Amino acid sequence: MISKLYISLRKGEFRVNYHHVKTVLIILCIASFALIVIQDSREDGPWNNYGIDCTIVRKIVKGEVNSKEFDISDLKMNLEKKIARQHGDISETITYKYIHRPLLNCLDSDDPYLTSAIKEDLMVHPNLKDQYYDNIIDDTSLEFRNHSQAEDIRDMIFKNKTKGFFIEAGAFNCQSNSVTFPFEYNYAWTGILIEPTPDFFKACKTVNRHAYLINTCIGIREQPYFTNFDMNGGLAFNNNEKKGPGFKTSPSFSMDIVGSLNVELQCFPLYSLLMSLENPTVNLFVLDIEGYELAVLESIPWDKVDIEVLDVETDLAGLVQKDSSREKIIAFMDKLGYDRFSHRNDFNPTTQKKQNDLFVRRDIVKKYNVIQL
Repeated sequence: MISKLYISLRKGEFRVNYHHVKTVLIILCIASFALIVIQDSREDGPWNNYGIDCTIVRKIVKGEVNSKEFDISDLKMNLEKKIARQHGDISETITYKYIHRPLLNCLDSDDPYLTSAIKEDLMVHPNLKDQYYDNIIDDTSLEFRNHSQAEDIRDMIFKNKTKGFFIEAGAFNCQSNSVTFPFEYNYAWTGILIEPTPDFFKACKTVNRHAYLINTCIGIREQPYFTNFDMNGGLAFNNNEKKGPGFKTSPSFSMDIVGSLNVELQCFPLYSLLMSLENPTVNLFVLDIEGYELAVLESIPWDKVDIEVLDVETDLAGLVQKDSSREKIIAFMDKLGYDRFSHRNDFNPTTQKKQNDLFVRRDIVKKYNVIQL
């Protein structure tokens, strides 16, 4: 039975059937509660994964159900979103193009189908034919003397080591301020460059680096997942009271603040990226993701990876991600068996702090006789 709300107008006054008003309000309350429950649980449901139910997919993978009974395929959703950005007096509209593959969200981080899809479909493979780079903005980005972070890592740890392997998360345009570029250019290193921002990723492709390149964000869960990424950057403060003007970070996981320009990206676990290349030893892992470093570090299965040295941005820890701090990152890495070293020239005037911390696994400290410079 559908309740009706009767409202009649007589001599400029409303006459309301209050019994029906009460009934309608009860129905609205129940409906609102149901919507809240659905919204709170949407992360784990097929309604947030293009109709693909991960529970069923996992049962199929384990052989618990017959795949022929379900219509499940690897959908490739080519999406785009137009976003208007303002830079001072200049306004621009940027079209972000990105891909969603919901089936991949249902697979374990080391699933062969997932790791193959990452390598063959999502990664741009290294330039191995041409020893020269393209579209170099500034040749100084190739030299250690012009990059104090990279110079410290070379001088304190790796010296003249050749053919190492790196990961750089937050690769920007793959040349300006790239910690790994001098190692690649001067000592024939290779690795994985990770850049979530589509326009920076596009710039990376033009450089023709001798490393794998992928347009994604490092996830903080055991499987891939969709999440909002703010292309306008987050807002951080230099005090716990969050008072004052604050300052903008580079694009990062969305804080859903006023002015957020959100694009829903598909993030992948670091372990999946490594497994796509057969889990190589990582000599250097540069982690610069605007304040969410601890969450990524905590998501890594450390017993399954071989990471020797990490250069971690720590000055935004606690300013963006809750329950994080530079001290917590240092304590976490210490428990994993890493010693901390400082960079020589690393003060960030915006945050008024040292910007990065260098973590060297203790066996590597002994191997290279690492000492603080």
